[in-house]
Amino acid sequence: MLDVLDVDIEYLNAAGDGVAHIGRRTLLIPFTIPGERVRVEVERQRSDASPRLLEVVDASPHRVAPVCRHFGPDDRRPDAINARGCGGCAWQHIAYPEQLRLKTALVTRLLKEALRHPATVRPTLPGAPGEPWGYRHKVHFVFGNAAAAGRRSGSLLMGHYARGSRRIVPVEECPVHAGRGNRVAFAFFDGFRRAGVTAATSARAGAGGDASAGVLRSIAVRVAGQGPEVMATLVVSNDRDTRLRSASRRVMTTDDAPTALHLNVHPRGDAFIFGRQTRTLVGPARLREQVAGTSFLVSPTAFFQTNVHAAGLLVDLVLAAIPEGEQVLDLYAGAGLFALPLARRGHRVVAIEENRSAVEDGEVSARLNRLTPRECRFVARSVESALEVVRTAQAVVLDPPREGCESRVIDDIFGRLKPRRVVYVSCNPEALARDLRAASSYGYGIQTVQPVDMFPHTAHVETVVTIVNRDS
Repeated sequence: MLDVLDVDIEYLNAAGDGVAHIGRRTLLIPFTIPGERVRVEVERQRSDASPRLLEVVDASPHRVAPVCRHFGPDDRRPDAINARGCGGCAWQHIAYPEQLRLKTALVTRLLKEALRHPATVRPTLPGAPGEPWGYRHKVHFVFGNAAAAGRRSGSLLMGHYARGSRRIVPVEECPVHAGRGNRVAFAFFDGFRRAGVTAATSARAGAGGDASAGVLRSIAVRVAGQGPEVMATLVVSNDRDTRLRSASRRVMTTDDAPTALHLNVHPRGDAFIFGRQTRTLVGPARLREQVAGTSFLVSPTAFFQTNVHAAGLLVDLVLAAIPEGEQVLDLYAGAGLFALPLARRGHRVVAIEENRSAVEDGEVSARLNRLTPRECRFVARSVESALEVVRTAQAVVLDPPREGCESRVIDDIFGRLKPRRVVYVSCNPEALARDLRAASSYGYGIQTVQPVDMFPHTAHVETVVTIVNRDS
């Protein structure tokens, strides 16, 4: 049984959905804005059912027309309550100045709920110079087959997953991607489609399977923020399809060819983007990137910030937060986004990172920047095990994964090491609020809170927090 209800949007949650209440029931409604009144359709008997947005009754003055044709609910499937278009963006319907204000409000609300005396949250810094389009320097598309998506068989698809599903939404544009990266990806897509290459659809296409079952999984293209380099990585279930090789060679002769091409073999049908085996087909093994005056060499499967401009803002904030000459412990250091600029500034840095590929990139980049191990030393260990042997640290940089820090990491840093200051770089304000609450129990106070819009048109927000020891 379906009910049609008019509800008022009160605020946006951390996922970017509008929150409304009917009695004791909480409704989460995508593509809405606080202050709007909307009409929704919802299942009466299911308290956990997602409502379907039917109409915006009273629109916010901040509502704008989306730039991308693939944004929003999928009107082609009106029978499916949870059907959605492309899952890459959630906020293209919100004017950009209001997006920034909403991210500030989100961080403010979560810290206020978690802390007894939260610090003032500064206005969110824009994640791109000028209009927030083309800011993603890492382009990523997934492949599928038309038959598997309920369409006419025999045609290769390339696009993004629909929100909250593994259904592929074919796309013809992606305005948040760097234009050069889009051109490379679509050139390979056209070449594969003309050659009859298909997407991997089952375990049969794995390492010991039949190439006729399909081989393509995804394509990742990284565009240098400064400089001409473009690095493409094809992710395939196996490398035995001769059509894949010939089509790739043809693309590499065109004007849209990247400067480097890599092949990653990923036979397992898991949720990881890359497999363990990567080989370079054309060009250099790493792409050279510049962030905040520091050079980085990035491997094809390594994590490196997608938005290079916003990454520079993060680095500048971390540098500004740590006084000159400090000994710095950089935890969850990755390839040295913070460690290398800190060392170039004159700090002695120990960078802890569990991923050995990232450590290799960091060490190569350190040599490129003429830094010695005395100035910047990488340690390939988990943060938890590395902290067992650390005895002192004047300053700590924390850049944990989305789930935040394990409680023993917080206890070790704030309860045992007791550095003068900690700079926490967070990609999840909910985890940040939890960890700051734990840190405050050890006598630490918050000096500054600066959100940065790493991904415009999404609810994602990075936050740089300077935490100081009140007793030092």
